[in-house]
Amino acid sequence: MPRQAAPVDESTKRELVFLVADKGMEAMIGTFLGRQDFHHRLGCARFDFDPKTDIKRAGGHDPGLVKREAAVINRWRSEYHRAIVVVDNAYNGSPGPDRIRELIGAQLAEVWEQFEVICIDPELENWFWVDSQDHVKRALLWNPKHEDSTPREVLEAAGLWEPGSDKPRDPKHAVEWLRAQRYTRAPVDNGIFARLARDLRSVRRCTDESFRLLTATLTEWFPAQGATAAGTYGTHPIEQTEPTL
Repeated sequence: MPRQAAPVDESTKRELVFLVADKGMEAMIGTFLGRQDFHHRLGCARFDFDPKTDIKRAGGHDPGLVKREAAVINRWRSEYHRAIVVVDNAYNGSPGPDRIRELIGAQLAEVWEQFEVICIDPELENWFWVDSQDHVKRALLWNPKHEDSTPREVLEAAGLWEPGSDKPRDPKHAVEWLRAQRYTRAPVDNGIFARLARDLRSVRRCTDESFRLLTATLTEWFPAQGATAAGTYGTHPIEQTEPTL
């Protein structure tokens, strides 16, 4: 007779595993959730999270995750209670955020009782452009050429950020343009995401739809005492004036 698999001890499982499409996501999410105060900043209860082990990076980037590779996270079902997949919408042939979430969700639905798919539209740099220019300047290692101008002022003057808009027209191109024009001393790596995530005081006023879904998911799974949900995806009700994503 075939041997039966030993029952899984639920008490030994870790709380949450992430599967992300690239190193930038790994740096930003890992750095923020690796902070000792991340639960206060998100407005959820504290949960055990180790960015060294609880974030997995996919090999096929965004297209591979959408087509088939998100299912790789299923191999860790015996080790984790919940799963979150994070992917960009901006790639050639993208079917759009709703369809991406549907396609990836289908790869996880029969395995995970609790999971979420976060599709960033257009891409991770949309999370980078918070409304605190001081935070952005520190993350960019800002290098103003003639005066103490802000990244937003420089980008507006270049026609890359519409006055009154929350974000640059093309968030990724904005970072690349500033680097090409030598307004930043940051090397071409993912350090800008890690520096921003390490420095932010709060993300509770986020306006980005995908980030609001992420924070709402975490506050639902790990509710802080007395917290309530509000809005489309839900946010912590505390009034504050920290930067907006």
